[in-house]
Amino acid sequence: MQNDAPESRRPENRWFHLCMADDLATLNAFVTTRVGAVPLVAQNIKGRVVAFRNVCTHRFAVIHSEPAGCGPLRCPYHGWSFDADGVPVGLPFNPTDFQLEAEGRRRLALHPAALARCGRLVFVRMAADGPSLEEELGAALFARLAALSDAFPRRGAALEPEDDWERIDAANLRIHQAPDGALVLHSAAPAGADSRFSRTVTLYPATAPITADAEQPA
Repeated sequence: MQNDAPESRRPENRWFHLCMADDLATLNAFVTTRVGAVPLVAQNIKGRVVAFRNVCTHRFAVIHSEPAGCGPLRCPYHGWSFDADGVPVGLPFNPTDFQLEAEGRRRLALHPAALARCGRLVFVRMAADGPSLEEELGAALFARLAALSDAFPRRGAALEPEDDWERIDAANLRIHQAPDGALVLHSAAPAGADSRFSRTVTLYPATAPITADAEQPA
């Protein structure tokens, strides 16, 4: 069947909210999703947060199978590991089996994905090139989301939004803001991804009292 969707609206060309920047603050922390049949991963590698197709370039196995976690960007199939440029740097048995020099390794680099931040919100896109996140959302909405994410730094107990809460929709992200100062972010799984890639987090402003359920992100 022919895909008649405008080029800019095809899933591979759209930005999707993935997680909070706090989720990727720790070395080797990763968060995954899928856009259609293509798995994506964002990961902190030696302090750089980068995004790739979550598929090893050796035998095309999925590298990280969990929605989130902490561990090196290493394929579980043959143990190939990749650096922040996506280049394989750890190749077991390379001297005897693969004999890959620097140029050969670069040719087997992971396919890059686009990654952008809006305040503390992290977005990914399958296509490495295209309009910026600010261009897709619009300058006013981009600025509003950045301000909100920075103003609500504390995670806490989950809340169910009420009917009178303000609602903001951006990409696959739905934000509900309570009149008394809580923020509920729900990220729907992109098209083609199952429900385990949907995420919900409740945030509180910096001035909110700290309770057992609310903590400052690392």
